[in-house]
Amino acid sequence: MPGPIKVIDIELSQQLQDIRGLSRYFGLKVLVRLYGYPIGYVSMPIYGDHCPASMLVRSILDQYSWQIIRQLMYNGLAKPLNGEGLCIENLLQLQPPAYNGPKPLVTVVVCTRDRTDDLGVCLDSLINIDYPALDLLVVDNAPDNDSTKQLVGTKYPNIRYVCEPRPGLDWARNRAIIEAHGEIIAYTDDDVVVDPGWVSALVNIFAENDDVMAITGLVVPYELETDAQILFEKNGGFGRGFERKWYCLGRENGEKETYHIGAGIFGTGANMAFRRGLFDQIGNFDPALDVGTVTNGGGDLDMFFRVLQEGHTLVYEPSAIVRHRHRREYKNLRNQITNNGIGFYSFLVRNIFNYPREFYPFVRFGIWWLWHKSIRSLLISYIHPFLFPRDLILAELMGSVIGLFRYLKARRTANKIARTFGPIKRIITMEPVLPTNISDSCED
Repeated sequence: MPGPIKVIDIELSQQLQDIRGLSRYFGLKVLVRLYGYPIGYVSMPIYGDHCPASMLVRSILDQYSWQIIRQLMYNGLAKPLNGEGLCIENLLQLQPPAYNGPKPLVTVVVCTRDRTDDLGVCLDSLINIDYPALDLLVVDNAPDNDSTKQLVGTKYPNIRYVCEPRPGLDWARNRAIIEAHGEIIAYTDDDVVVDPGWVSALVNIFAENDDVMAITGLVVPYELETDAQILFEKNGGFGRGFERKWYCLGRENGEKETYHIGAGIFGTGANMAFRRGLFDQIGNFDPALDVGTVTNGGGDLDMFFRVLQEGHTLVYEPSAIVRHRHRREYKNLRNQITNNGIGFYSFLVRNIFNYPREFYPFVRFGIWWLWHKSIRSLLISYIHPFLFPRDLILAELMGSVIGLFRYLKARRTANKIARTFGPIKRIITMEPVLPTNISDSCED
Protein backbone atom coordinates (compact mmCIF):
# COMPACT_ATOMS: atom_id res chain seq x y z
CA MET A 1 0.00 0.00 0.00
CA PRO A 2 1.24 3.56 -0.71
CA GLY A 3 1.06 4.79 2.90
CA PRO A 4 -1.24 6.19 5.59
CA ILE A 5 -4.40 8.11 4.69
CA LYS A 6 -5.72 10.94 6.84
CA VAL A 7 -9.39 10.55 7.78
CA ILE A 8 -11.34 13.70 8.63
CA ASP A 9 -14.87 15.14 8.67
CA ILE A 10 -15.86 18.44 7.10
CA GLU A 11 -19.09 20.35 7.68
CA LEU A 12 -20.52 22.12 4.63
CA SER A 13 -22.47 24.63 6.70
CA GLN A 14 -19.13 26.09 7.77
CA GLN A 15 -16.55 27.83 5.60
CA LEU A 16 -14.01 25.37 4.25
CA GLN A 17 -10.32 25.99 4.91
CA ASP A 18 -7.11 24.52 3.53
CA ILE A 19 -6.31 21.31 5.40
CA ARG A 20 -2.70 21.39 6.61
CA GLY A 21 -0.27 19.28 8.60
CA LEU A 22 -0.49 16.34 6.21
CA SER A 23 3.19 15.80 5.40
CA ARG A 24 3.26 12.19 6.60
CA TYR A 25 0.14 11.16 4.67
CA PHE A 26 -0.25 9.93 1.10
CA GLY A 27 -3.92 10.83 0.75
CA LEU A 28 -6.98 12.32 2.39
CA LYS A 29 -10.34 10.62 2.98
CA VAL A 30 -12.99 13.21 3.80
CA LEU A 31 -16.42 12.45 5.22
CA VAL A 32 -18.63 15.25 3.89
CA ARG A 33 -21.47 16.28 6.21
CA LEU A 34 -24.25 18.83 5.92
CA TYR A 35 -25.59 19.96 9.29
CA GLY A 36 -24.25 16.68 10.63
CA TYR A 37 -25.90 14.44 8.02
CA PRO A 38 -23.33 12.36 6.08
CA ILE A 39 -23.35 13.02 2.34
CA GLY A 40 -20.46 10.79 1.25
CA TYR A 41 -16.69 10.44 0.99
CA VAL A 42 -14.24 12.27 -1.24
CA SER A 43 -10.66 11.07 -1.64
CA MET A 44 -8.14 13.85 -2.18
CA PRO A 45 -4.45 14.06 -3.11
CA ILE A 46 -2.05 15.95 -0.90
CA TYR A 47 0.21 18.71 -2.18
CA GLY A 48 3.26 18.97 0.05
CA ASP A 49 1.69 19.11 3.47
CA HIS A 50 -1.79 20.39 2.64
CA CYS A 51 -4.98 20.01 0.59
CA PRO A 52 -6.32 23.31 -0.83
CA ALA A 53 -9.91 24.19 0.05
CA SER A 54 -10.59 25.13 -3.58
CA MET A 55 -9.80 21.60 -4.77
CA LEU A 56 -11.87 20.11 -1.99
CA VAL A 57 -14.87 22.26 -2.94
CA ARG A 58 -14.51 21.31 -6.60
CA SER A 59 -14.34 17.60 -5.79
CA ILE A 60 -17.38 17.77 -3.49
CA LEU A 61 -19.46 19.60 -6.09
CA ASP A 62 -18.38 17.19 -8.85
CA GLN A 63 -19.43 14.15 -6.84
CA TYR A 64 -22.25 15.26 -4.59
CA SER A 65 -24.08 18.27 -6.04
CA TRP A 66 -27.33 16.36 -6.41
CA GLN A 67 -27.09 14.77 -2.98
CA ILE A 68 -26.52 18.18 -1.38
CA ILE A 69 -29.47 19.74 -3.22
CA ARG A 70 -31.68 16.82 -2.28
CA GLN A 71 -30.73 17.09 1.39
CA LEU A 72 -31.39 20.84 1.38
CA MET A 73 -34.79 20.25 -0.24
CA TYR A 74 -35.61 17.64 2.37
CA ASN A 75 -34.66 20.04 5.16
CA GLY A 76 -36.91 22.69 3.64
CA LEU A 77 -39.92 20.51 2.85
CA ALA A 78 -39.86 18.86 6.27
CA LYS A 79 -40.56 22.21 7.94
CA PRO A 80 -43.64 24.45 7.68
CA LEU A 81 -43.36 26.86 4.77
CA ASN A 82 -43.55 30.57 5.45
CA GLY A 83 -45.14 33.09 3.10
CA GLU A 84 -42.01 33.23 0.94
CA GLY A 85 -42.14 29.55 0.08
CA LEU A 86 -38.93 27.74 -0.85
CA CYS A 87 -35.99 29.76 -2.10
CA ILE A 88 -32.34 28.84 -2.30
CA GLU A 89 -31.25 31.47 0.22
CA ASN A 90 -33.59 30.02 2.85
CA LEU A 91 -32.68 26.43 2.06
CA LEU A 92 -28.99 27.01 2.70
CA GLN A 93 -29.81 28.10 6.27
CA LEU A 94 -32.23 25.29 7.11
CA GLN A 95 -31.01 22.49 9.34
CA PRO A 96 -32.61 19.02 9.28
CA PRO A 97 -35.89 18.88 11.21
CA ALA A 98 -35.35 18.01 14.86
CA TYR A 99 -37.50 15.51 16.71
CA ASN A 100 -39.25 17.39 19.50
CA GLY A 101 -41.34 14.61 21.02
CA PRO A 102 -40.75 12.54 24.16
CA LYS A 103 -37.19 11.36 24.72
CA PRO A 104 -37.28 7.64 25.55
CA LEU A 105 -34.61 6.25 27.84
CA VAL A 106 -31.88 4.56 25.80
CA THR A 107 -29.52 1.98 27.26
CA VAL A 108 -26.17 2.13 25.46
CA VAL A 109 -24.26 -1.12 25.86
CA VAL A 110 -20.56 -1.84 25.41
CA CYS A 111 -19.62 -5.51 25.70
CA THR A 112 -15.91 -5.97 26.38
CA ARG A 113 -13.25 -8.39 27.55
CA ASP A 114 -9.80 -7.40 28.82
CA ARG A 115 -9.27 -4.46 26.44
CA THR A 116 -9.13 -1.47 28.77
CA ASP A 117 -7.07 0.71 26.42
CA ASP A 118 -9.66 0.47 23.66
CA LEU A 119 -12.50 0.64 26.14
CA GLY A 120 -11.30 3.90 27.67
CA VAL A 121 -11.36 5.63 24.28
CA CYS A 122 -14.85 4.27 23.65
CA LEU A 123 -16.21 5.38 27.04
CA ASP A 124 -14.76 8.86 26.57
CA SER A 125 -16.98 9.17 23.49
CA LEU A 126 -20.05 7.75 25.26
CA ILE A 127 -20.03 10.42 27.95
CA ASN A 128 -20.11 13.05 25.19
CA ILE A 129 -23.27 11.74 23.54
CA ASP A 130 -25.71 14.57 22.95
CA TYR A 131 -28.91 13.00 24.29
CA PRO A 132 -30.65 13.72 27.61
CA ALA A 133 -31.99 10.28 28.61
CA LEU A 134 -29.07 7.86 28.69
CA ASP A 135 -28.38 4.68 30.62
CA LEU A 136 -24.75 3.72 29.94
CA LEU A 137 -23.78 0.12 30.64
CA VAL A 138 -20.52 -1.85 30.35
CA VAL A 139 -20.81 -5.64 30.29
CA ASP A 140 -17.49 -7.27 31.20
CA ASN A 141 -17.47 -10.73 29.62
CA ALA A 142 -15.60 -13.45 31.54
CA PRO A 143 -12.60 -11.21 32.30
CA ASP A 144 -9.19 -12.52 33.32
CA ASN A 145 -8.70 -9.64 35.76
CA ASP A 146 -10.49 -6.68 37.32
CA SER A 147 -8.93 -3.96 35.12
CA THR A 148 -12.23 -3.14 33.39
CA LYS A 149 -14.06 -2.95 36.69
CA GLN A 150 -11.43 -0.61 38.08
CA LEU A 151 -11.45 1.56 34.95
CA VAL A 152 -15.20 2.05 35.02
CA GLY A 153 -15.34 2.49 38.78
CA THR A 154 -12.58 5.07 39.03
CA LYS A 155 -13.02 7.15 35.86
CA TYR A 156 -16.67 6.78 34.83
CA PRO A 157 -18.95 6.91 37.87
CA ASN A 158 -22.01 7.57 35.69
CA ILE A 159 -21.54 4.37 33.72
CA ARG A 160 -22.96 1.16 35.14
CA TYR A 161 -20.83 -1.96 35.26
CA VAL A 162 -21.81 -5.62 35.30
CA CYS A 163 -19.73 -8.76 34.94
CA GLU A 164 -21.10 -11.62 32.83
CA PRO A 165 -19.16 -14.81 33.67
CA ARG A 166 -20.43 -16.93 30.75
CA PRO A 167 -17.77 -16.63 28.02
CA GLY A 168 -19.05 -15.40 24.69
CA LEU A 169 -20.17 -12.09 23.23
CA ASP A 170 -23.79 -13.14 22.82
CA TRP A 171 -23.98 -14.10 26.50
CA ALA A 172 -22.86 -10.54 27.25
CA ARG A 173 -25.44 -9.10 24.84
CA ASN A 174 -28.14 -11.17 26.52
CA ARG A 175 -27.00 -9.98 29.94
CA ALA A 176 -27.49 -6.42 28.67
CA ILE A 177 -31.10 -7.18 27.70
CA ILE A 178 -31.84 -8.15 31.30
CA GLU A 179 -29.89 -5.31 32.87
CA ALA A 180 -31.10 -2.55 30.53
CA HIS A 181 -33.29 0.19 31.97
CA GLY A 182 -34.20 1.74 28.63
CA GLU A 183 -36.95 0.79 26.21
CA ILE A 184 -34.33 1.05 23.44
CA ILE A 185 -31.06 -0.88 23.63
CA ALA A 186 -28.17 0.39 21.48
CA TYR A 187 -25.10 -1.83 21.15
CA THR A 188 -21.59 -0.81 20.19
CA ASP A 189 -18.11 -2.33 20.56
CA ASP A 190 -15.17 -1.41 22.74
CA ASP A 191 -13.04 -0.51 19.68
CA VAL A 192 -15.53 2.13 18.53
CA VAL A 193 -15.79 5.90 18.98
CA VAL A 194 -19.40 7.05 18.73
CA ASP A 195 -20.55 10.31 17.16
CA PRO A 196 -22.22 12.73 19.62
CA GLY A 197 -25.44 12.60 17.59
CA TRP A 198 -25.52 8.79 17.33
CA VAL A 199 -28.29 8.10 19.84
CA SER A 200 -30.45 11.02 18.69
CA ALA A 201 -30.36 9.67 15.13
CA LEU A 202 -31.51 6.26 16.36
CA VAL A 203 -34.26 7.70 18.53
CA ASN A 204 -35.64 9.85 15.70
CA ILE A 205 -36.40 6.73 13.66
CA PHE A 206 -37.80 4.69 16.54
CA ALA A 207 -39.96 7.53 17.86
CA GLU A 208 -41.56 8.37 14.54
CA ASN A 209 -42.08 4.79 13.31
CA ASP A 210 -43.78 2.40 15.70
CA ASP A 211 -43.29 -0.55 13.35
CA VAL A 212 -39.49 -0.26 13.34
CA MET A 213 -37.96 -2.78 15.73
CA ALA A 214 -34.28 -2.62 14.80
CA ILE A 215 -31.89 0.00 13.42
CA THR A 216 -28.33 -0.23 12.17
CA GLY A 217 -26.11 2.73 11.35
CA LEU A 218 -23.09 3.93 9.43
CA VAL A 219 -19.70 2.62 10.56
CA VAL A 220 -16.76 4.65 9.26
CA PRO A 221 -13.03 4.16 9.88
CA TYR A 222 -11.56 5.98 12.87
CA GLU A 223 -8.15 5.96 11.19
CA LEU A 224 -6.37 4.54 8.14
CA GLU A 225 -2.80 4.57 9.40
CA THR A 226 -1.61 1.08 8.43
CA ASP A 227 -1.74 -1.20 5.41
CA ALA A 228 -4.05 -3.56 7.26
CA GLN A 229 -6.58 -0.81 7.98
CA ILE A 230 -6.52 0.40 4.38
CA LEU A 231 -6.96 -3.15 3.08
CA PHE A 232 -9.95 -3.71 5.34
CA GLU A 233 -11.67 -0.63 3.89
CA LYS A 234 -10.71 -1.74 0.38
CA ASN A 235 -12.42 -5.06 1.11
CA GLY A 236 -15.65 -3.23 1.92
CA GLY A 237 -15.13 -2.32 5.57
CA PHE A 238 -18.25 -1.94 7.69
CA GLY A 239 -19.86 0.91 5.75
CA ARG A 240 -23.24 0.29 4.12
CA GLY A 241 -23.65 3.53 2.23
CA PHE A 242 -25.17 6.95 2.76
CA GLU A 243 -28.82 6.25 1.92
CA ARG A 244 -31.47 5.44 4.49
CA LYS A 245 -32.86 1.99 3.73
CA TRP A 246 -36.00 0.24 4.97
CA TYR A 247 -36.15 -3.53 5.12
CA CYS A 248 -39.28 -5.62 5.60
CA LEU A 249 -40.14 -8.90 3.94
CA GLY A 250 -42.83 -8.79 1.29
CA ARG A 251 -44.90 -11.76 0.27
CA GLU A 252 -45.47 -12.98 -3.25
CA ASN A 253 -47.41 -16.15 -4.02
CA GLY A 254 -47.33 -17.05 -0.34
CA GLU A 255 -43.53 -17.29 -0.22
CA LYS A 256 -41.19 -15.14 1.85
CA GLU A 257 -38.32 -13.28 0.24
CA THR A 258 -34.89 -14.71 1.00
CA TYR A 259 -32.52 -11.78 0.31
CA HIS A 260 -32.16 -11.32 4.08
CA ILE A 261 -30.10 -14.51 4.29
CA GLY A 262 -27.20 -12.26 3.28
CA ALA A 263 -27.71 -10.35 6.52
CA GLY A 264 -24.38 -8.56 6.29
CA ILE A 265 -25.98 -6.02 3.94
CA PHE A 266 -27.95 -4.59 6.87
CA GLY A 267 -25.06 -3.50 9.07
CA THR A 268 -22.86 -4.79 11.86
CA GLY A 269 -22.95 -5.40 15.60
CA ALA A 270 -20.73 -2.36 16.24
CA ASN A 271 -23.74 -0.14 15.50
CA MET A 272 -27.16 -1.68 16.13
CA ALA A 273 -30.18 -0.87 18.25
CA PHE A 274 -33.42 -2.65 19.13
CA ARG A 275 -36.64 -2.07 20.97
CA ARG A 276 -36.30 -4.02 24.17
CA GLY A 277 -39.68 -5.69 23.66
CA LEU A 278 -38.47 -7.28 20.44
CA PHE A 279 -36.54 -9.92 22.36
CA ASP A 280 -39.71 -11.11 24.10
CA GLN A 281 -41.09 -11.86 20.63
CA ILE A 282 -38.17 -13.42 18.78
CA GLY A 283 -35.81 -14.50 21.56
CA ASN A 284 -32.36 -13.35 22.62
CA PHE A 285 -29.01 -13.61 20.86
CA ASP A 286 -27.78 -17.14 20.22
CA PRO A 287 -24.87 -17.76 22.64
CA ALA A 288 -23.44 -20.40 20.28
CA LEU A 289 -22.51 -17.62 17.86
CA ASP A 290 -19.96 -14.79 17.80
CA VAL A 291 -16.68 -13.90 19.49
CA GLY A 292 -15.75 -16.05 22.45
CA THR A 293 -17.02 -19.24 20.80
CA VAL A 294 -15.58 -21.45 18.08
CA THR A 295 -17.89 -19.74 15.57
CA ASN A 296 -16.13 -16.39 16.10
CA GLY A 297 -18.98 -14.34 14.64
CA GLY A 298 -22.46 -14.32 13.18
CA GLY A 299 -24.45 -13.26 16.24
CA ASP A 300 -25.38 -9.87 14.81
CA LEU A 301 -26.21 -11.33 11.38
CA ASP A 302 -28.44 -13.94 12.99
CA MET A 303 -30.39 -11.27 14.87
CA PHE A 304 -30.85 -9.13 11.75
CA PHE A 305 -32.11 -12.18 9.87
CA ARG A 306 -34.54 -13.15 12.61
CA VAL A 307 -35.93 -9.62 12.92
CA LEU A 308 -36.97 -9.75 9.26
CA GLN A 309 -37.86 -13.43 9.19
CA GLU A 310 -40.36 -12.90 11.99
CA GLY A 311 -42.08 -10.09 10.11
CA HIS A 312 -40.55 -6.96 11.66
CA THR A 313 -38.99 -3.88 10.10
CA LEU A 314 -35.29 -2.99 10.18
CA VAL A 315 -33.91 0.39 9.10
CA TYR A 316 -30.39 1.35 8.07
CA GLU A 317 -29.86 4.97 9.17
CA PRO A 318 -26.61 6.57 7.92
CA SER A 319 -26.87 9.60 10.24
CA ALA A 320 -26.33 7.23 13.21
CA ILE A 321 -22.55 7.25 12.95
CA VAL A 322 -19.80 5.43 14.84
CA ARG A 323 -16.09 5.23 14.05
CA HIS A 324 -14.43 1.84 14.15
CA ARG A 325 -10.78 1.36 15.04
CA HIS A 326 -9.77 -1.23 12.46
CA ARG A 327 -7.10 -3.77 13.27
CA ARG A 328 -3.67 -2.25 12.73
CA GLU A 329 -1.65 -5.44 12.19
CA TYR A 330 -1.86 -7.57 9.05
CA LYS A 331 -1.95 -10.87 10.95
CA ASN A 332 -4.90 -9.62 13.00
CA LEU A 333 -6.70 -8.57 9.82
CA ARG A 334 -6.13 -12.01 8.36
CA ASN A 335 -7.57 -13.63 11.48
CA GLN A 336 -10.57 -11.31 11.31
CA ILE A 337 -11.29 -12.19 7.68
CA THR A 338 -10.95 -15.90 8.47
CA ASN A 339 -13.38 -15.47 11.35
CA ASN A 340 -15.78 -13.58 9.08
CA GLY A 341 -16.04 -16.70 6.94
CA ILE A 342 -16.41 -18.97 9.97
CA GLY A 343 -19.07 -16.79 11.53
CA PHE A 344 -21.13 -16.36 8.38
CA TYR A 345 -21.32 -20.07 7.56
CA SER A 346 -21.99 -20.89 11.22
CA PHE A 347 -24.95 -18.50 10.98
CA LEU A 348 -26.16 -20.32 7.86
CA VAL A 349 -25.92 -23.73 9.56
CA ARG A 350 -27.70 -22.42 12.65
CA ASN A 351 -30.70 -21.27 10.67
CA ILE A 352 -30.89 -24.32 8.46
CA PHE A 353 -31.73 -26.15 11.69
CA ASN A 354 -33.99 -23.43 13.08
CA TYR A 355 -35.89 -22.73 9.85
CA PRO A 356 -36.02 -26.10 8.03
CA ARG A 357 -38.52 -24.76 5.50
CA GLU A 358 -35.79 -22.41 4.30
CA PHE A 359 -33.30 -25.26 3.82
CA TYR A 360 -32.90 -24.93 0.05
CA PRO A 361 -32.65 -21.11 0.01
CA PHE A 362 -29.91 -21.30 2.66
CA VAL A 363 -28.00 -23.96 0.73
CA ARG A 364 -28.32 -22.05 -2.55
CA PHE A 365 -27.17 -18.84 -0.92
CA GLY A 366 -24.25 -20.58 0.77
CA ILE A 367 -23.05 -22.02 -2.54
CA TRP A 368 -23.55 -18.72 -4.36
CA TRP A 369 -21.70 -16.78 -1.67
CA LEU A 370 -18.79 -19.24 -1.65
CA TRP A 371 -18.44 -18.82 -5.40
CA HIS A 372 -19.01 -15.07 -5.58
CA LYS A 373 -17.05 -13.97 -2.50
CA SER A 374 -14.20 -16.45 -2.46
CA ILE A 375 -13.68 -18.74 -5.46
CA ARG A 376 -14.43 -16.11 -8.11
CA SER A 377 -12.27 -13.55 -6.29
CA LEU A 378 -9.48 -16.13 -6.03
CA LEU A 379 -9.56 -16.76 -9.79
CA ILE A 380 -9.51 -13.03 -10.51
CA SER A 381 -6.48 -12.67 -8.25
CA TYR A 382 -4.43 -14.79 -10.68
CA ILE A 383 -5.35 -12.42 -13.53
CA HIS A 384 -5.05 -9.20 -11.52
CA PRO A 385 -2.76 -10.09 -8.59
CA PHE A 386 -2.57 -6.52 -7.27
CA LEU A 387 -6.30 -5.96 -6.71
CA PHE A 388 -6.39 -7.67 -3.30
CA PRO A 389 -3.96 -9.96 -1.42
CA ARG A 390 -4.58 -13.56 -2.38
CA ASP A 391 -3.83 -14.87 1.09
CA LEU A 392 -6.73 -12.81 2.49
CA ILE A 393 -9.07 -14.31 -0.11
CA LEU A 394 -7.82 -17.77 0.83
CA ALA A 395 -8.27 -16.94 4.51
CA GLU A 396 -11.96 -16.17 4.03
CA LEU A 397 -12.42 -19.24 1.82
CA MET A 398 -10.84 -21.44 4.48
CA GLY A 399 -12.97 -19.82 7.17
CA SER A 400 -16.13 -20.46 5.17
CA VAL A 401 -15.36 -24.17 4.90
CA ILE A 402 -14.46 -24.41 8.60
CA GLY A 403 -17.68 -22.61 9.52
CA LEU A 404 -19.78 -25.43 8.12
CA PHE A 405 -18.64 -27.61 11.02
CA ARG A 406 -18.40 -25.15 13.92
CA TYR A 407 -21.97 -24.34 14.92
CA LEU A 408 -22.96 -27.74 16.34
CA LYS A 409 -19.82 -27.82 18.45
CA ALA A 410 -20.53 -24.32 19.72
CA ARG A 411 -24.13 -25.28 20.47
CA ARG A 412 -22.98 -28.14 22.69
CA THR A 413 -20.59 -25.79 24.51
CA ALA A 414 -23.35 -23.20 25.02
CA ASN A 415 -25.66 -25.84 26.45
CA LYS A 416 -22.93 -26.95 28.85
CA ILE A 417 -22.34 -23.36 29.97
CA ALA A 418 -26.07 -22.88 30.50
CA ARG A 419 -26.23 -25.99 32.69
CA THR A 420 -23.16 -24.92 34.67
CA PHE A 421 -24.21 -21.33 35.38
CA GLY A 422 -27.97 -21.60 35.19
CA PRO A 423 -30.22 -18.86 33.78
CA ILE A 424 -29.03 -15.26 33.63
CA LYS A 425 -30.45 -13.24 36.52
CA ARG A 426 -30.49 -9.50 37.04
CA ILE A 427 -27.73 -8.42 39.44
CA ILE A 428 -27.60 -4.62 39.10
CA THR A 429 -29.61 -2.91 41.80
CA MET A 430 -28.21 0.63 41.85
CA GLU A 431 -28.00 3.46 39.32
CA PRO A 432 -25.46 4.66 38.60
CA VAL A 433 -22.96 2.14 39.95
CA LEU A 434 -20.38 4.06 41.96
CA PRO A 435 -16.95 2.59 42.69
CA THR A 436 -18.01 1.35 46.11
CA ASN A 437 -21.00 -0.49 44.64
CA ILE A 438 -19.20 -2.46 41.96
CA SER A 439 -19.48 -6.20 42.33
CA ASP A 440 -16.24 -7.97 43.19
CA SER A 441 -17.08 -11.20 41.41
CA CYS A 442 -18.53 -12.55 38.20
CA GLU A 443 -21.08 -14.75 39.91
CA ASP A 444 -24.85 -14.28 39.71
